Parts: sequence; structure tokens; C-alpha cells
Amino acid sequence: MEPISLEAEKPGSCPEPFGASLMNRGSFLFVESNTTGTGELLMKRARLLGFDTYLVTRNPGRYPFLKNSVAQVIEAETRSPDELIGVAVKLGRLAGIYSSSDYFVEAASSAAMEMGLPAANSEAIATCRNKWMQAAELQRQSITIPETRLATSVRDVENILAQATLPVVVKPVCGSGSSGVRLCDNAAAAIKAFESARGALLDQVDLPSPDILVQQYVEGKEYSAEIIAYDGTLHCLGILAKHKGAAPCFVEVGHDFPAPLPEPSLKELASFAAGAVSALGLNFGPAHVEFVITESGPVIIEVNPRLAGGMIPVMLSHALGTSILDMVIRLYAGDEFTPPRASARAGAIRFQLVHKSGKLKRLGFSRNPEPTVPKAGLLKSEGEEVQINGDFRDRVAYAIGVADELNAAVAAAQLMIDSIVIEIETATDETPNTQVARSSESGWSLHPEAMKLLAPPIEISRDGRLLQYQATIDEAHLVMLADQGLISQAAAADLLQHILHLQDEGFQSLEGRDAPRGLYLAYEAELAARAGPEKAGWLHLARSRNDLNATISLLALREAACSISQEIGILQDALLQRAEEASRLVAPLYSQYQIALPGSPGHYLLGVFFALGRERQRLHCLLEDIRNCPMGAGAGAGTSIPIDPLQTASLLGFELPSFNSLDAVGSRDHHLQGLSVFAGVSILLSRMAQDLQVWTTREFALVDIPHNLAGGSSMLPQKKNPFLLEHIKGSASTVIGAYVSSATATCKSPFSNSIEASNYGCSPLRLAEDALKRAITLTSLIVKFMSFNARSMRENLEDGSAMTTVAAERMALQGVPFRKAHTLIGEITRRLSLDSSVADRRSELASHLAGVFPESLEECRDALQFGGGPGNRSTRDQISIAKTLFRDTQLKCVDLRERWAHAEMLRKQRVQELIERHQAT
Repeated sequence: MEPISLEAEKPGSCPEPFGASLMNRGSFLFVESNTTGTGELLMKRARLLGFDTYLVTRNPGRYPFLKNSVAQVIEAETRSPDELIGVAVKLGRLAGIYSSSDYFVEAASSAAMEMGLPAANSEAIATCRNKWMQAAELQRQSITIPETRLATSVRDVENILAQATLPVVVKPVCGSGSSGVRLCDNAAAAIKAFESARGALLDQVDLPSPDILVQQYVEGKEYSAEIIAYDGTLHCLGILAKHKGAAPCFVEVGHDFPAPLPEPSLKELASFAAGAVSALGLNFGPAHVEFVITESGPVIIEVNPRLAGGMIPVMLSHALGTSILDMVIRLYAGDEFTPPRASARAGAIRFQLVHKSGKLKRLGFSRNPEPTVPKAGLLKSEGEEVQINGDFRDRVAYAIGVADELNAAVAAAQLMIDSIVIEIETATDETPNTQVARSSESGWSLHPEAMKLLAPPIEISRDGRLLQYQATIDEAHLVMLADQGLISQAAAADLLQHILHLQDEGFQSLEGRDAPRGLYLAYEAELAARAGPEKAGWLHLARSRNDLNATISLLALREAACSISQEIGILQDALLQRAEEASRLVAPLYSQYQIALPGSPGHYLLGVFFALGRERQRLHCLLEDIRNCPMGAGAGAGTSIPIDPLQTASLLGFELPSFNSLDAVGSRDHHLQGLSVFAGVSILLSRMAQDLQVWTTREFALVDIPHNLAGGSSMLPQKKNPFLLEHIKGSASTVIGAYVSSATATCKSPFSNSIEASNYGCSPLRLAEDALKRAITLTSLIVKFMSFNARSMRENLEDGSAMTTVAAERMALQGVPFRKAHTLIGEITRRLSLDSSVADRRSELASHLAGVFPESLEECRDALQFGGGPGNRSTRDQISIAKTLFRDTQLKCVDLRERWAHAEMLRKQRVQELIERHQAT
């Protein structure tokens, strides 16, 4: 079927199915516009509402839609307030000024205020547009945001990363549309992203970005709130669930309305988002609030003082039954605002992203829209050069679904966007690369109910890591097959080139793809579509999904264990630093929650440090034990093809191939061992969190948690809840549950490949890893920023009872049998009157135990220098040993990473050699 080109607007049609006035209402001035989304539609709606529509711009060439005469164009320097006002003054009966462009909302607001027209406070908009100022203001107003730092140089980035917990998000301070926004999980990536972000806006709006934000990455589901401010009231039009493309970019590929959350949650989130808008002083017009829901609650990512982009207003208009675009135009023209009635209808948007750079030879839909798809359109034109930018410019088409149920709306939008036919020509293309509507593999089809439960559509955010492991294994396997002469070097090179393209694209072409027979076959089908079925057919030579899955599971375990080790290292570093600082203080040591002896907070922290060190050592022993690569074991009985499993193993960072093919595909002991260590770490952190939670109580008051790591009570105004500690304790249940789940699934499975062991036995790893990372990160934050109440710690020891053990031991050194000394001092302490003051009780003990009773708490603590006690000399020795152990373990971690990096470098080098050799011929 030939592709159908659906324009964003058909000539002469109304962009929204709602009525409009034809009376002349004067002039309406738009200051610049967004180049995709609703910019053109707003101008069309303004004309239909009876306004003479003008667009003032410094560069009309940025807007191809102007050829349709949607507005009268005025050329002026839009970055100059004086020129803007000069333009506005010359327009007769000017009713309103507005900008749909993030970069010019402040200028439009300033001009409108100068002309006495409706507008938001331009200072509030300036604060919002500068995301560094916005973050500072939100933090000042106690609105939860990610940890945010400002960088103006590479040195700034390096200094920030030295204190931050990876991954981080790098973004321009004044950017929009995800331009220049990147997720970075290492320092090199962050520095590269910083340098790239500084020029990310030059080719769009000719703006440099000298200031860059580095934000802590917040894990969780992303949402947005669409808000209209009017007459002192904030009206939430709705909460939308957001879908993103592949990391490290943040391209939005879809939105669902209403977000599939309980009604009370939607109301709470609307109030939360409105609180952020109010805190920033936005008192008029639309606001687009982006936030993430984490386990500890919602976190604001950013507030944009404008109407949402990405066709969201159009979708909302259809779902709510009233034009959001008309609503905004009328608002800025001085009309009263009437909130839309709540709608029972749901809406969804889905976008198609470009999958590679080149010239668009073909672009269109291969099906006509159903009634449930009121809008679908192309955002690029055939013949246009496209390139992957990692932002909104990667979108080539959209589809909007509207139905009574959200699932039906999503299905309608997805079905339409899946019908896209796109062909991109590059200089090196030998054959057309056509991506057609999704189809099932080999005519095999799973029952829809079963597919919904067991084979949901591919989500890159969820499946991207497994696809990357798959591609890594393919590289090693194809290099080995070519070196052994089992396939031609030309076929291997061609397949490898397509695999590299898939990786460069972040596997985006697989987003939303049905995978009824699993992730691997969907991935293989995509390669077959690109390279041709004949070439792709060689890919599976001498291997099975069994040895593939076993290898992927080990690569995932290896990465998870090493990542957890690095996180533990960050926590150990924090513990060590605070231990040195706090070892000077005097604090009670407890036994069964009763004060035992004087010690120090540093002594406690060192104890946790050493316990964590043993768990970390167990992880490294596990990593050293993951030596054998399952590739070559096939379905469990090897292969008759003369492969070289050792070469494949080496290219994947393993030392050896597996000795026994059944062991290779059937064993999952490494996973159980890894999950066991994860459980051990989580238990230790939970115990520490339990102590800290008790010590933060008013009764103990030994430790204080800062306000930005605690929460308030919904009812009790005086209460401060150290709730992060409860998340640390709660995370342990998830990690322990993952271990039990994995062990239970594996224990009843046969000793061969089975779904129980390979799927249910391994899938809890990601859940456990995420939960444990969360617990470690939260613990690190608390350790870094908690404060010790030195006065309260001393007060608990001032009556001297905790010093009596040392007095008894000194009596023993003078020849009194310890048990007799113990009994004697016990009788003395029992005779002390609890009605007397603390000082009197201590004075009485000192008089009864003259010559053996320590003169001070510090003297008593420092006497405890043997057996690893908290004494000053003992603590110095412990810190010295801890530093050595920490340094050695850190070096082991680096050594492991370098070993795998060397294997990756060798593999990539061999891949490149094959490709270049093929291209040369």
C-alpha cells in the first residue's frame, strides 16, 4: 500500500472541531513561534477567532508554514524590548501579545505589560526560563527538586562529579525541547555532554549556552501537569503520563491523558504542581510542569511558563471537548477564563522518531485514520534532510488517539503511528531502508490476552540494557564466525554495520514493537529488515537463545555487581570522612538499646564501614568467579560447527568458555550468590537506618537529619519525619524478596534451560539492583549531611555509670578479681539515688571508686584501646587500616572495569577492521 501523507492541517480545514467567531476583534501579535507543535495552529485559531494575526520575527525563514499566509509577517529584532514595543505600538486595536516559543515568552510578556495588555509577571517568567534561578527559588520555597549544580567550565563539572552520585543529567540553563539534555553515567560522558550542551541552541535560535546545569538523575515514572493561572487561581487541565525515547536522550515519544493513576492521586499531584507554579510567582497564563514520581513522592524537574508543546494542547482539546488554543488566545486578549468541564474521554499521542540521518525519500502513513484518531500528521517532508539530534527535532510524525478508555486511545494512536512508512537515503545505502508497519515473526501469533500478560510491547527504557547486551554478544559472535571462516567476512561486516547503527540509534526503531516470541527475535527481525533475511540468517549460526540468554544474564549480573560495588565505595568514602571528623566526639555505645560504655560516632561509622567492606569483597569474589562464558553451549548440548568459544569469551571480557554445555545454560548459582550479597548489604543498611531512626528521636536526640532529607507531617506541624530512613529499611524487603523469588523459581526447575530459571530466576536482579542502589544512595546522603548533637551525647553519659566498667577493669589490674570488682561496683550503683542530680551521682561514684574511676569521659573512652575499641589510638589504627582496605578495593574495582573495557576495545577494533576491510573491497 502506498503511504498516505496526512498533513498537519488540510487546506481550508479547521484545526480543531470547535466553533469560532468571524467578527473582527482587532490585532493579535505573536512574538516568534515554536517550529513544530502548536505554533502554526495558534495563529490559525487566532484568525478564525476574528483577529488580524501578526508574527514578529527576526528570521522568517525559520517558519516554513508562513507560505500558507497564516499571519502577516513583521521583521524586527525580537531580542530587543524596544523594537518589540515599537512594533506593538504601530498595530491598530492591539488585543493581545503572546509567544509559543520558550525563548521569547519573557520578551512577549514584557511587551504586553508595557502596552497594558494581559500578561504574566515578566520577572517570574525570567526566573522560570533560567532553570538555575528556578531551582534555587523552588528549593528556597521547600519544593522538592533534584540536587542541582551550575557549571560554566569543565573544571566545574569535574568538581561537581567529585561530590555527586552518578548518573547525572546535563542540560542547558535556558534550553527547551530536550535540546542538549543528556543522561550521563560517567565523568567522560558528562564532560562531553557539557561541551555539547553549550552549543545545543545555536542552530535553533542562535543562542549560546554558557551556563549548564548538572542535576542528580531522579528515577521514576515521568508526568506533566497542564495548568492555567487566572485571577489568583490555578486551574489544572489534567495530569499526563510521559513516554521517553532511549537514553541518554530525553526525547518525548508519547503522552497519555489522564495519567493512569487513582483519582485521589491525580488531585494530589495537581495540587503539588500548582504549588510549584505558585512558588515561582506565575500568576497568569499557561504553565507546563514536569515531574517524576519516586518512591518517596513527586519531584519537580522543571516548570515552563508556557503552553505545553508536542501537540499536547491539541490532544487535550479533543479529550476535553474544548479548544485549549482558543482558551489561551482569548485569555491573552482579555476575555474571562472559564475552566473546561472534566471529560470522561481519554487521549494519547504517539510520535515516530527518525531512525538514522539522511534524506527522506519516503514518508507517510500506510493506513487511513480510524474515527478514534482525530489527528495525525507529518512533521517532516519528503526530500528533507534529517539527522538524529537527540531532541524534539527527531520527530517525523504524530498520531492522536481519543476514546472513552485510555487503553483504546493508546492503541488507536499506536496503531496509526505503527503504520508509518519511512525511507531514508544515506550516501552509503546500497538498498532502500524501509520500515513498514509492525508484523509478527514467521506468521506466529500469540493469543492477545497471553501477549498482554507475557509479551508487552518493547520499551527502550525497560529493555534497552538487554538489547545492548544482545548487540554486544552479536559483535563477538560475528567476529568469531568470520575469523573461523564459518561465514563470509562481507556478510559479517554488513551485519555488524547494521548492529552499530541500531546501537547508535539507541534501538529506537524497536520502541513499541510487539515481541510475542521474546526480545531477541524482535531484534533479529529488525536486523533482517535492514540487512535482508539472507544475510541476517547467518546471525544465529552455532548458537541458541539458551546460551544467548545465559550470557546476557551473566553480563547483566556482572554489570549490576560492579555498579553496586561502586555505590558501596561512595558510601564507604562518606563513612570514612565522617568517622575521622566524629571520632573526637564522645557518644554512648549501646548494648540492647541500653547505654554500655563511652565511645564515639566515629567508632560506630567505622564498624559499618568494615561490615560493608566484607560485603563488597564478596561481590568482588563473585565477579572474579564469573569467568566462563556460556556462548557455544547452544541449547545445552553444544554444536557440531567448529567454533572458537574461547575467542568469543575473550571478546566479551570472560577468561574461558564453559567446560560443560548443560552447566552453561542450566546453572544460575551466580545470580543466587549475587542476590544473596545484595540482601546482605540491604540488611546491614537497614540495621544502620534503624539505629539512626532511634537516635533522631527526641528522647535520644543524638543525631539530626537536615530538612531537605526529611519530611513533615500532614497533620502535626511540629513534626519532622526522617522518612528516608524508612525507605532504606523498606528497600531491604524488596532485595530480600528478590533473592527469595529467584531461589524459589530456580529450586523447582530442571537442571537445563527452563523459563523458571532463565526468566523468573534472573529477572528479580534488576529490581534488587535498583532497590539496593536507592538504599545505598539515600544512606550516603544521610551520612554526608547528618549532624551529631555533641551536647546530648555527653548528657547521656554525665552520670558516670557508663564509666564503671573501666573502673572495674582497673581494679582487676590492681589485683581484685574481676567478678568481685563487678559485684562491688554493681552494689554501689544500685545504692545511688535517682532523685539526686547527675553531677551528684557521678561525684558519689568517683568518691567510692577513687583511684580507678576515670576523670573524664574522654579518658574513659580512650582507655578502650584494645580489641578494636573506640580509644583514640585504636581509632587511628582503624582509620589507617580502613583507608588501606578502601584504596585496595577501589583499585580492584578499577581493575575489573579496565579488564572489561580492554575486551570491549578489542572487540570494537575487530568489528571496525572487518567493516573497513569490506568497504575497501
